[in-house]
Amino acid sequence: MIWFIIGYMWLFLHRPFEIWYWMGTLHIERVYMICILVVWFAVAKKQLLDNKVNVAVGIFAISMLFSTMMSPYTNVIDNISFQSWMKYLVFYGLVMTSVKSERDLKIVVTCFVICFFIYMLHSYREFLNGRYSYAMGTVRMIGVDSTMGSPNSFGASTVVMLLMLVPLCRLVKNKWHALFVVVYFLLSLRCVQLTGSRSSFMALGICLVGMVLFSKHRLKLLPLAAVFFPTLWIVLPENLKDRYRTIWDPEVNESANASAAGRLEGFWDGLANWQSSPIWGVGPDCHGIASGHGFLSHFLYGQIPGELGTIGVVGFLMLLFCYVANHLEVLNCCKYMKSKGHGKESEYCKAVSVATIGSVVLLLFLGLSGHNGYRFTWIWVAAFQAIALSILKTKVTQLQQQEMYTNLA
Repeated sequence: MIWFIIGYMWLFLHRPFEIWYWMGTLHIERVYMICILVVWFAVAKKQLLDNKVNVAVGIFAISMLFSTMMSPYTNVIDNISFQSWMKYLVFYGLVMTSVKSERDLKIVVTCFVICFFIYMLHSYREFLNGRYSYAMGTVRMIGVDSTMGSPNSFGASTVVMLLMLVPLCRLVKNKWHALFVVVYFLLSLRCVQLTGSRSSFMALGICLVGMVLFSKHRLKLLPLAAVFFPTLWIVLPENLKDRYRTIWDPEVNESANASAAGRLEGFWDGLANWQSSPIWGVGPDCHGIASGHGFLSHFLYGQIPGELGTIGVVGFLMLLFCYVANHLEVLNCCKYMKSKGHGKESEYCKAVSVATIGSVVLLLFLGLSGHNGYRFTWIWVAAFQAIALSILKTKVTQLQQQEMYTNLA
């Protein structure tokens, strides 16, 4: 089952059916998912992992369903965001019922990174061959797919996925593993640079600073960072430097002022939509229709209340609570195992949880300039973290039982 899940990951992230259009007519992704579900129902050993995050995801799913059904602007047949999120939910269920051991988790998370690396590498190759978007007065890199390939979306995905290197570094055993990590890291930096996405560029800075400050090797990394960060700016093309200068100097480009004002307007319009439909909102991606201007919110904190209403807000806040609560439990398990001399056995699962928290922080930051409330990342990383916690709990229970038997003897 694990390898079926990994195959779907690649199809979902790389989306070859959006690159080579003849594949699109075959609906490969749908056929593949149907095959997975048949195998899952027929032969897979399945048991839903017991974790509080299931409740949060369930409430958010209910909010998506109610909001779409009750909206006067859309329906469950035509709403792409609703359909896509339900696909994410199915995959979440497959992962939560199929990945049980630490070995399985290592395989899935590692292949998750490799699949995205292939997608990035293909996108970079196409950029070098002349495939790009021209927007806001500059050339901007895009992903090879059409669904998540816009400069802002591609940049955001790249930054968030960069945190998945944290657990991957725990598995480095030889120079080839280390080389892959270095290449992935540098390619990620270059891709974010070339997207011209200001929010992704700032999120990248937060990510890199966080990696340095929270590393146990921070004293060694600080001098390196002092050289690396300026170099990151120097190697940028001049047109992209002008683009990023608008972060602190909007006068460089007047479109920056309009863009920032649009984000703020998205927040207030979202609150107005929430007020007009307080229980289930106006419907996923119906912000612009309900507001009358036709634009999406471009602001997470206006998107969720305005489009999903109070039910969506409750589900989203519960999801955030579960991230933190699960991470605290992970830390407690690690502390116990370390006290018993088994600290190294908890390092990988702890790294998965740290990567999850980091990804969520970046998603919340990116939400200040984007409507990313329905991104697959929210619940996929929640599944990885929940599985990591379950593995640690099992290890702690085994240690406690061994200690009890030793005391009885």
